[in-house]
Amino acid sequence: MSNNDAMNSEIRFLEEVEEKLKTRITEINALFLEGEKQIESMHDYYWENYTEMDEYGYENYDNQQALLGEVNANNERLMKKQRLKKMIDSPYFGRVDFLFEGEEESESFYIGIGNFAPKAGMTPLIYDWRAPVSGLFYDYDAGRASYVAPAGIVEGEIVKKYQYKIKKGKLIYAVESDIKIDDDILKQALSMNADARLKSIVSTIQKEQNSIIRNEKDKILIVQGGAGSGKTSVALHRIAYLLYRHRNDLMASQVLILSPNDVFSDYISHIMPELGEENISEMTFDDFAAKELSDVA
Repeated sequence: MSNNDAMNSEIRFLEEVEEKLKTRITEINALFLEGEKQIESMHDYYWENYTEMDEYGYENYDNQQALLGEVNANNERLMKKQRLKKMIDSPYFGRVDFLFEGEEESESFYIGIGNFAPKAGMTPLIYDWRAPVSGLFYDYDAGRASYVAPAGIVEGEIVKKYQYKIKKGKLIYAVESDIKIDDDILKQALSMNADARLKSIVSTIQKEQNSIIRNEKDKILIVQGGAGSGKTSVALHRIAYLLYRHRNDLMASQVLILSPNDVFSDYISHIMPELGEENISEMTFDDFAAKELSDVA
């Protein structure tokens, strides 16, 4: 395939993903509006009938639980829509062509800030950067590779790796790279915006950073490094990874970030939504100490 044909193929795939993202957002919008109507109807029913509900409160409880379930479902729809809207600007930043052991043709895995499949149960078009298969992009050069899936270790070979720059839904470049992402690309990505805020590094995570982010063997982890070495960024990406990996047991509301001061809190404030997670509670050390010691004479 010529370079022009390859680029045209990439553009067609991006356009296909963009259209399916827009279609999915439209579907979620419709479900959200229907949920809003259902919530309003449940409120109306409750206030019209609460005086006639059984004296033991069972019917009242059932109604409250049903209402809570619908509210939670609509909140999830809203969060999902927000994630997909972020993906429209830049759906993915990397791709790994992986030849599974015993297979004859490689399979392409596009990697972005979140999973995306046109319908529930379908094979994703885009894989979340925290998904097990995405580790291939960060940990290996072209050649033999493996990743840990729920069913066990998957062996194979990385045939090709690609990096993409997509802005406002337009493909700026697609670069085939058989080697790991190097520090020059990392520095360029982090210096593109002069805004004094921490930036997402999901497209440029180094192998050593990835091992820290995905470490689940150590319950207590201390990361040392000089100023500007990326400690804070890696810590926040690790939080996002753990929230994704343990999403059935761990919620953002259970995580607290302790900051040295309010300036630092503002510096990191927007990074979690960029990584596909909701904002997490932050508190300075002084505020935390005051809260914990408020009952101490």
